[in-house]
Amino acid sequence: MRVTSDGDWTKRWLSLTAAHTLSVRSGRLLVTCFSHLTQFDADGNELLRVRLDGVMAMHAVESPSGTFIVSRYSPVRGLITEVNPDGEVLRQFSGSLLPLGLPPHIAVDSRGDVFLADKDHCRILQLDARLMPRRVVVNKHQLNCKEPKRLCYDERSGQLLVVSGSNTFSSIAVFDVLRRH
Repeated sequence: MRVTSDGDWTKRWLSLTAAHTLSVRSGRLLVTCFSHLTQFDADGNELLRVRLDGVMAMHAVESPSGTFIVSRYSPVRGLITEVNPDGEVLRQFSGSLLPLGLPPHIAVDSRGDVFLADKDHCRILQLDARLMPRRVVVNKHQLNCKEPKRLCYDERSGQLLVVSGSNTFSSIAVFDVLRRH
């Protein structure tokens, strides 16, 4: 559904059957399905379909360079990959330097830095545009040991909004993560 900012107007916009998660960047909607990504323009026209081989996709975002950062599920641990529009894996982060649990959700900033929710370790990690670890931006004590489920990064304010908790009780916390250089 597409809703105006004041909530007065709602329109059925797209009918999707296998959508797992959604993300928006520059007026484009990216729909993550387990085996592919589909990108739509602001009018609901399909722009691109990216087939993903191998590991099941959980969430994806478009990077500033036009590639896609994909959170994938592996039976052993989470995996973050960057794929091009043809679905070719350009690089990946599997937690070799910093152990990574299941990452259910990711966000990206205009420099290409990636924020990811590491549900198993109750923390939010920041990776650089090459998918190399930068830092733990929110730790389990800041999250009150609640599993992070969803992220939204507001670059203008430098704030990261985190939905955490269980299936029966969730909370939203706001963290200032902007580092001035």
